[in-house]
Amino acid sequence: MLTKTLTRLRTHRFILILAGSALLSACGTPRGGIQEVSPQAASRGAFAPAVDPSTTTEPPAIASPAVSIEALEAFLDAEMAAANIPGLSLAVINDGRVVYATGRGDAGPDQPVDDDTVFEAASLSKPMFAYLTLTAVDRGLLDLDRPLLDYLDYAYPGIDYDNPHHKLITARRVLSHTTGLPNWRPDFALEIAFEPGTDFSYSGEGYQLLAKALQSILQTDHRGLEDDFQQNVAGPLGLDRTRFVQDESNLKHKATPHRNGQPLPVNRSPAEEFGAAYAVHSNATEYARWLVAVMRGEGLSEANHAAMFTDQFVLPEGSPFEAYYVEAWTLGLGRHRFGDQAVYGHMGDNEGYTALFLIDPQRQWGMVVLTNADDVDDFTFELFRFLAQLS
Repeated sequence: MLTKTLTRLRTHRFILILAGSALLSACGTPRGGIQEVSPQAASRGAFAPAVDPSTTTEPPAIASPAVSIEALEAFLDAEMAAANIPGLSLAVINDGRVVYATGRGDAGPDQPVDDDTVFEAASLSKPMFAYLTLTAVDRGLLDLDRPLLDYLDYAYPGIDYDNPHHKLITARRVLSHTTGLPNWRPDFALEIAFEPGTDFSYSGEGYQLLAKALQSILQTDHRGLEDDFQQNVAGPLGLDRTRFVQDESNLKHKATPHRNGQPLPVNRSPAEEFGAAYAVHSNATEYARWLVAVMRGEGLSEANHAAMFTDQFVLPEGSPFEAYYVEAWTLGLGRHRFGDQAVYGHMGDNEGYTALFLIDPQRQWGMVVLTNADDVDDFTFELFRFLAQLS
């Protein structure tokens, strides 16, 4: 359990119920998460003990008991208060469909989270951009293994065109974080820590470089790349509020970021770049709709759908991602291991916002949560463990 001091939480709620019962479920065989049970069981609820990655050596196993709405909402009330989280957006997927979505708490002062509220999804941008990149591959615009320098039509800041390592940076290595580039550069130079493709180093800079390569391919700017995202990803899936480059409506309805329960300044300025690594804004319902498409393989060739769930680099023992059971990286996703179960996902942390999604494509189950609170990864993983009923 989270151990932060419990504080009073003013709760506003909207709940989108897609399953039409007191318990939300997918049809057919129970597969974990929220599922339909008897009214008697629903009233009892279920609560799984937390598993702290820092105090256990064996990953927990994913079980499949029912979780009632009442138990989930009690959990959210208690843990949001304990973690000092003003507001969140949560969606649960079961049997390949979004069965539950809720917005709780405050988006800002005297402003409840509602169905117009969007959150900075932070690094949850990366998997969505990886998907966009793979659509470009399917459209014949990009080769995953061709050097990105071949595509750039201008001198990208910090790139040394005579550096042999810079010439080895490809889209595949960007999406699997094996470029050797830093997460973010400390100054103008873009130093490479190792020969690309030989090691793992999480890098936002790599994603930004790839975005610029796509802009060069499309002969457009950041707004044009947003148009491409809308045309090939957001539009077909009905993601009306999901954007990398924000429009006036998103900026107006953006949740206020918080640290330790205190509001931080809200960035409502128009974007000056396509933030492939950090800038997507969305709500959990729309992001979950995209996750369903990813699990089903919609919008991608069979080969590129498989690539999103195929290891590109197995992390070495002692990796900092080990605390969250991440064993490997695919094209855009981390592969987590819970017992004998592979779960794929991504964490997100921007100033004043924390997010997480984890999906099980084999069971077509998953969850995504977006919050307007800084550095509450413990809460997001605790929520996953509760929903998945880890033991």
